[in-house]
Amino acid sequence: MTPAEYLVGVDIGGTCTDCVVVDQEGRVTLAKAFSTPPDFSGGIFDALDVAAEELGRTRAELLADTRLFLHSTTVAENAVVDGTLARAGVITNRGFEDNLFAMRGGYGRWSGLTEEEKRNPIETDKLPPIVPRELVAGVRERTDARGGVRVEPDDGDIERAARGLLDAGVEAVGVSTLWSFVNAETERRIGELVRRLRPDLFLTLSHEIAPVVGEYERTSTVALNARLGPVVGRYLDNLRRRLEDAGFQGTLLVAQAYGGLLPFEEAATRPVGMIESGPVSGLVGSQNLGELVGFRNIIAADMGGTTFKVGVVREGLIEYQRESMVLRYHYALPKMDVVSLGLAGGSIVSIEPRTGTPRIGPRSAGSVPGPVCYGHGGEDPTITDVDAILGYLNPDFFLGGRASLDIDRARAVFEEKIAEPLGLPLIDAAAAMFKLANSRFHDLLHRTTVQRGLDPRKFALFSFGGTAGMHVAAYGEELGVSHIVVPHSASVHGAFGLVTSDIAHEDQITQPLRPPVDLDALRGVFGELEGRITGQLHAEGFGDGDIRLQRSIDMRYRRQVHILTVPVVADGRIDEAAVDRTIELFETLYEEKYGKESAYREAGIELVSFRVRGSGVVRRPEFRVHEVAREDASGAVVATVRAWVDRAGELQDVPGYDFERMVPGNVVPGPAVVWTPITTLVVAVGQQARVDEYKNLVIASGDGAR
Repeated sequence: MTPAEYLVGVDIGGTCTDCVVVDQEGRVTLAKAFSTPPDFSGGIFDALDVAAEELGRTRAELLADTRLFLHSTTVAENAVVDGTLARAGVITNRGFEDNLFAMRGGYGRWSGLTEEEKRNPIETDKLPPIVPRELVAGVRERTDARGGVRVEPDDGDIERAARGLLDAGVEAVGVSTLWSFVNAETERRIGELVRRLRPDLFLTLSHEIAPVVGEYERTSTVALNARLGPVVGRYLDNLRRRLEDAGFQGTLLVAQAYGGLLPFEEAATRPVGMIESGPVSGLVGSQNLGELVGFRNIIAADMGGTTFKVGVVREGLIEYQRESMVLRYHYALPKMDVVSLGLAGGSIVSIEPRTGTPRIGPRSAGSVPGPVCYGHGGEDPTITDVDAILGYLNPDFFLGGRASLDIDRARAVFEEKIAEPLGLPLIDAAAAMFKLANSRFHDLLHRTTVQRGLDPRKFALFSFGGTAGMHVAAYGEELGVSHIVVPHSASVHGAFGLVTSDIAHEDQITQPLRPPVDLDALRGVFGELEGRITGQLHAEGFGDGDIRLQRSIDMRYRRQVHILTVPVVADGRIDEAAVDRTIELFETLYEEKYGKESAYREAGIELVSFRVRGSGVVRRPEFRVHEVAREDASGAVVATVRAWVDRAGELQDVPGYDFERMVPGNVVPGPAVVWTPITTLVVAVGQQARVDEYKNLVIASGDGAR
């Protein structure tokens, strides 16, 4: 990087907007501001102002010298959850217009529900189809499984279907026909005709966005993408325009849920790929930081304002989620596996009127009105208010001292609405809610690891998000992980993941093969995919030396619907031995997922789909390594606070440390509280936190700190 060049990553969350700036010498600047729904650009520019001030520059100067602006946002999933989607129609084969309503039969009734919700089948029901039946039009056409056209579509029939949708006032059209991933000619004809009728219409074709087996999943993906297209397109266009008006002349890249970045023009055509890109960015940031500091087995736990999210990095690799879903709607795009719980710092604590028992969530206070202690008008106590009552939050350090905290008001509201109805003293009630929240965090971590056959003792727990540091000591110790790592970027770790990500494209071809595999056919499929992706990356300015390709195969046992994505075990040219090794890996992974001796080769194995991920390595500086100094951190103690010590079950006087006064090598013994400009860390009794050479805080019990 030349002087005065920056990489800027901005991640929008439900409560806060996070920003990370990396300069040409690898120095990292962290910034945070409240999110500003419904116009999230306000929060983006507020965070940029904080970063610019830290750098001694104006916002205009910072943006003028920014080469890459990397962005992840919740705008796509928010549109689905809030119902603020565009009006869209779908064109499909005549006779298959009910596909989105039929789903997969009874499965659509309970897919996406919790185990508790599934226990009450009478109270379950399908969601309404993502596109209503009256906006689904059928055309007479039939292509068979080998791509042969049995019934040719008629242009007049196509035009009648398209005009009917346009007359109904749709902003977007999705096209999904049978076996389009084998022969896409029909979809292309429909798309060309729709574009002639309305060139400005948002159009999405199934063979371009979801070339997979399964007409329901493929059509659902198309319908979601169509309904998101105009909404996300307007958001990205507005963001780009406002950035340029503020002086930005660089490249805008948008995060995808498969862990890569796309140019914003391309991201706008496939907005469904942005769903949960923020949590995935945090997972990718943990993967990359783990490589830097020497952890390849990682449990990544993100606790922000609205959700607690967990992902796993195993031997340096992140698994993909087999069944991608948003609000119980399926979509067939690759997404890194992140499991969510609707509980975090902004989750509202209440008393169930019928039973008189406490309840946390699922309602969240968000950033507006936010927790009571924020002073933004919130009247419902939250987990963040609990943390403030227990003595962990310090107004002098909250958001770097730029925002105040009204802890007295939080105490009064919690006393009235929670403690008194429970018949408990204020502190006892707050401690009980603290423990209840931590037990639910632990349950999700346990399900994500132990119940999947993973031993947490072999993993490090990377804890990040604005409120994570106040809880991780409790649930991390109970989980039994080897180390707890609170990254220097903990409160803005999703944005950190952005600045460590590369531009990445994924493509796939569905062409089922069975062993013994025709090697020429297999090489031909991968050759076609690799040609497409390298061509795309070349067009974006990457040379061969900056391109990394990864091949994988979706595999299953015959007559099963459960598919596993398996990396191809080959260094170069695919030969018979490479196919055998890949099949053996499939069976190993299958038994890890479904239990010992569940693999059964005699059933027959199918190679269903073939995938290639191509990454263009983004030029970025090396992160700065700091010299490790003394262990004694007593010089960073700035206060003694009355705080809850969970293991002792009481309030105690504990030292409070200013992280800005600490240096790598410093060790903080528990119990203690560490305040940074963007987050707070609680160190429990029997633990010690050490600042490493990258300014991360690494926690271990007793002498185990590294």
